[in-house]
Amino acid sequence: MKTPRLKIDSLNLSLGKFSLRDISLSCGEGEYHILLGPTGSGKTSLMRCILGFNRVNNGTISSNGKDITREIPERRCMGYVPQNYSLFPHLNVEGNIRFGFHAKKNTVKDADLIVDRLCSILDIQKLRNRNIRYLSGGEKQKVALARALAIQPDIVLLDEPFSSIDEGAKRNLWVELKTIINEVGITAFHITHNLEEAYSMGDRISVLLNGELHQSDLKQFIFEKPATEGVARYLTYRNIFLGTAKKHNTKNIINLGHFNITTQNKILIGQKVKLCIKPQDFKIIKKGVPLKKSLKNNTFHVKIISIFQFPEHFMVYAKLIGSPMAYDFEIKMPRYFERKHNLFEGKEITIAIPENQIVLLS
Repeated sequence: MKTPRLKIDSLNLSLGKFSLRDISLSCGEGEYHILLGPTGSGKTSLMRCILGFNRVNNGTISSNGKDITREIPERRCMGYVPQNYSLFPHLNVEGNIRFGFHAKKNTVKDADLIVDRLCSILDIQKLRNRNIRYLSGGEKQKVALARALAIQPDIVLLDEPFSSIDEGAKRNLWVELKTIINEVGITAFHITHNLEEAYSMGDRISVLLNGELHQSDLKQFIFEKPATEGVARYLTYRNIFLGTAKKHNTKNIINLGHFNITTQNKILIGQKVKLCIKPQDFKIIKKGVPLKKSLKNNTFHVKIISIFQFPEHFMVYAKLIGSPMAYDFEIKMPRYFERKHNLFEGKEITIAIPENQIVLLS
């Protein structure tokens, strides 16, 4: 197994009333790693620890197998793109890119070639003599990235790099930045609170909530199998239930009070279980259509209480017939389903949930 480009072990940090508690994660060579979490969760505080700006209470930070926990920032060989880019207004674009060369004790070899290559990759050749004040948000981001990469760091750290970019331009920039990072062949550690940004760009995602790391895994596992209720809720999954496991013949059943759920997960009888059903995992069952085996045990007759429209999908809030709840399920569907199934508030429909899509939470 290759030595991780960045490794954090049992890191703890106290900052007044806030603290980072027992943080452990690793970032592989060439990996695009996303640190995901809401505002105030400690993402920037952790990044400042990695950069050497915050002194940790205990735990270790390693780069390429070398312990850098007590190393000064300028010796950590890390590129940094801060949230507001922090470009120097008295320098033009090329002056900003070359600034990192002056900060290094040893003269960088082939500095001109490095600047030429970065300007070419980032498509900012025509901007090299332009004043920073006359750049767009996207252009400033590219200059900040070029400055961070010019010193040829082991890893580049990006702190909410799209926070000042307007919504219409963000998605194109996600693709551009990921492509550039891959082309340069460098490891990236990128913090954000945006779920779409995290999924689009990340190879691996770590979820930080209130100073604690809840889950760190490949992005598909984070979104498909959230490990904790906190992660599930942050990913906007609202169908979270607490129940008790019971056995019926060979089935693993969880009693949720006014209904049961069957799962493929093995559970001890009598065990208290918290589970999540992702809103996109519900299936609408048409009359007369044979049911798949995986759906037969979790089929429910519901009434649509309300429908909310969004640009690319819509949400259905449905209540089990006879349920004491205001609604039981939050269901996400493609826009065309509304017309295809003639869905409207007050309509009764049959839905089903695949057994293998039931997520048990710790």
